[in-house]
Amino acid sequence: MEDYVGKNQRILDEWRAKFIQDKQTDKDYDDRTQEDLSTLFAEDGIMNKGKMYKKDDIIWRESGNENEMWSKAPIRILFLTKDENADIAWDVRSETFYAKGLELPITDYQVSSSFFYQNEVCLLYGLLKSNLENGYQEFNDFTWEDALRFSDEQIFARINLKKEIGGGKLDNKDLQEAINKYFDYIKKQIVLLDADVFICCGSQSDNNILLNTLYDIYKDEFKYVDYGTGKGTAAHYNEKRNKLAIDAYHLAYGRNGGLGARYAEIVGAYFDFIKYLKTTKGIDFTKHR
Repeated sequence: MEDYVGKNQRILDEWRAKFIQDKQTDKDYDDRTQEDLSTLFAEDGIMNKGKMYKKDDIIWRESGNENEMWSKAPIRILFLTKDENADIAWDVRSETFYAKGLELPITDYQVSSSFFYQNEVCLLYGLLKSNLENGYQEFNDFTWEDALRFSDEQIFARINLKKEIGGGKLDNKDLQEAINKYFDYIKKQIVLLDADVFICCGSQSDNNILLNTLYDIYKDEFKYVDYGTGKGTAAHYNEKRNKLAIDAYHLAYGRNGGLGARYAEIVGAYFDFIKYLKTTKGIDFTKHR
């Protein structure tokens, strides 16, 4: 079995060491110790699926059997995001979607107040539940409890292309500079995880740097496919490797129509594409492994 977790951690360790080395020569950080600098670097990858625990009134998860679950997953979903909006970095892999203040064991399935997490848990549910056999999962056909229970059992991944924590807004210029500087590490991490569906959460002014980076990593194997969804969300397909990338807005971005509109754009585009793929090429995307 592939050791995705261990190999991902080795990439992160090398990346963190290079990041700290770079920061030690930055005049803005010349008074920071190596330990201080390490708190600016947010690790990520395949999300933890082990035991839940509570810290600072928030529900987190320990690492579990991620290698086995990722190896057996019929569809591997990877959310590509920008950076962490925080003062101190945390391990993204330990996040859950639960509201603050809940007790363990979970009996009260309240979702986080964060639009980012609400969006993510809805999309995860819709993408993994919608297939050619069961059809399209409508947004209004499931509850928060349904989505939260489902997310507890499903393996998925999230990667920030900029590992350094940031503020409330990240300029495309700063994001691109970070990607250029650490591109080799980004490429190693993404290629290792070998996802099937990439939700590229960085669309802005007809440009998505996260999607552009995916094109660079796979040497333009991804191609835009016009299959007429009419939902305003583009699909990009890598036929050679049977991978799908969706051009999406930031997960915290509140579209007109709220969560339902975001869901319809992304999950609707995904479902329309897998139908198109089956009709035109005879490929059932959800059963290709």
